[in-house]
Amino acid sequence: MDDRAERSANETPSTTNQVFIALLWFAFYAQWLSIVPTVVPQQVAMILGSKGAIKAGVSGTILAAGALMSLLVTPLAGGLSDRRRAPGARRRPFIVLGMLGSCLTLALLSRFGAGSSLLLYALVFLSLQFWWNWAAGPYAGLIPDLVPEGARNTASAWMNVMTVSGTIAGNLVLYLLYKPERPVAAFAVLIVIGVACLFLTLWRVSEQPVKGPSPPLRMKSFLASFLVSPRKHANFYWVLVTRLFSNMGIWSVFTFLLFYLGDVIGVAKPEKVLPALLVAGALIAIPASFIGGRTATRRGAVPVVKATSWVMAAAAISIALIAFAPSLWLAAPIVVAFSACAGAYQAVDWALALAVLPRAEDAGKDMGIWHVSMVLPQVLGPATTGWLITWLLGATSGRVAYTIAFGIAAFWFVLAAAFVRFVRLPTPV
Repeated sequence: MDDRAERSANETPSTTNQVFIALLWFAFYAQWLSIVPTVVPQQVAMILGSKGAIKAGVSGTILAAGALMSLLVTPLAGGLSDRRRAPGARRRPFIVLGMLGSCLTLALLSRFGAGSSLLLYALVFLSLQFWWNWAAGPYAGLIPDLVPEGARNTASAWMNVMTVSGTIAGNLVLYLLYKPERPVAAFAVLIVIGVACLFLTLWRVSEQPVKGPSPPLRMKSFLASFLVSPRKHANFYWVLVTRLFSNMGIWSVFTFLLFYLGDVIGVAKPEKVLPALLVAGALIAIPASFIGGRTATRRGAVPVVKATSWVMAAAAISIALIAFAPSLWLAAPIVVAFSACAGAYQAVDWALALAVLPRAEDAGKDMGIWHVSMVLPQVLGPATTGWLITWLLGATSGRVAYTIAFGIAAFWFVLAAAFVRFVRLPTPV
């Protein structure tokens, strides 16, 4: 049987098919986790020039505005794709348009440097976030569309392998090619990665046809469909809450690692060192994802999410304390461990989300709502932490500023570990 043939809803896709179903996450994360933690702070610092003292606050605000765009677009696009009834092309038009739009916008973003307009830069980054999430919302519905419930832990592990591999690829591109004054080569490779993954996904992944006409778009009922009953689906909301806390911690750390390495640890070229550390962490996260997936299958996803949250809390506290004894040799393994654990957490957290989806028919919309719990922290974390760091730098010192900021991040992870115990799922046999 051809790999591209139509499957029944109960047939587990082959390993090859699962890889191709998850492949586009490789492209997304090659772009996301290179552009957001490294390129945007670097470009903002270049644009500000002599006003660099406010770079943490400004870059955090721009990233927060972009995340707000994602917050709105992802569930909207996912919900619209749920309603679409075109044969074999429910999610596809959104994915194609979003990926091509993001590649075009990346080309525009590569043109900014010293002396550029900060407002125009922010608008282009907002556009990039729009196109990323116009594709990502519907694309998140593919695993529940194509993979039966019993195989979703494995599918989630492959999804995370693609996100981690994409993180490695994107940061290797930055390490090898990115020059702040001449970023075009690095951006061109990221665009090629996006187009290539899009082509392979369209070639190998066939959507299941959905019978019947598209339901009429009545705005009131469409918007009401985003209000999932907390009484009927309490697990769904507890997963949203715990994921929100974890991602508050993740993005309160990731967004400012570049400045931390440069301003506190004293690294001469943090735009080269940070990608190398993220690559090392991502390499560890790949086997950790499969170990976490197997553990979740045997013991349940909740204990694994709890454990990874505690490890990330410990890593954030360690990064904070190293500010008082700055050393790259001390900071590097902790940053690597934090990055690896964050990657492993995402795999199991994805499986946990799939286990509590309210309705398979609304997977795009519901995964879009779930995506909010990752994106809202990207609004709140970078903006609040960025301006907190900026204020503390003026009032105290870099050591105190980053110690307090990363200490707060550790608190978010503690809350995630505490609240995930309220998720009630059947115990694996």
